[in-house]
Amino acid sequence: MSGAMNFQNCGSVLVTGASRGLGLQMVDSLASGGFSPGKIIATTKPTESVQKLQELAAKHTNIHIFALDVVNQESIEKSVEEVGQLVQEEGLNCLINNAGINVVADFHTVTAEKMIENFHTNAVAPLMITKAFLPLLKKAASRRGAGGAGRMSIQRAAVINCAGLC
Repeated sequence: MSGAMNFQNCGSVLVTGASRGLGLQMVDSLASGGFSPGKIIATTKPTESVQKLQELAAKHTNIHIFALDVVNQESIEKSVEEVGQLVQEEGLNCLINNAGINVVADFHTVTAEKMIENFHTNAVAPLMITKAFLPLLKKAASRRGAGGAGRMSIQRAAVINCAGLC
C-alpha cells in the first residue's frame, strides 16, 4: 500500500469489500504495518465468508467488522448508523470504496442486466455510500487536529474510490 504511513495518525478508516482480495489485503496492511489507524472498519456483504477477516480481527483489536451490501440503500443506512456509533464525535477520516464486481461476458453473452448490475455496483454504489457517509466525513474534517484547519490530509477526511482498481 503506497503511502500507507500516512494512515499512522488517522483515527478511522472504512474499507468496503473487505472479506477477500484487495479489500482484505488493505485491512491486513493497515492493521499490521506499524502505522495502524485507531479504528479499521471492515465491511463485507452479509452473504460473504468472513473467516479470514475474523482471524485478522482476533489478532488486531482495532479491526471492527460490519455487514454492508453496497447496492442496498437500507444496508448502507444501517451501516452509517453503526459506524457512527463506533466513531462518535471523531467522525470518519477515510472511506475506501473498494467493493466491486467483475461481470464476465463477451459481446455474444453480455446482457443489459449484467451491464446494469456492473454499473450499479461499481459506479452508483460508491457514490451512494459516499453520500451516506458524508456527515461522518465532515465531522472528522471539521475537527481541529492533524494537518491544521484548511489543510487537506488523510488525518482529516478523504474518500478513495477504487472498486477493485486500487
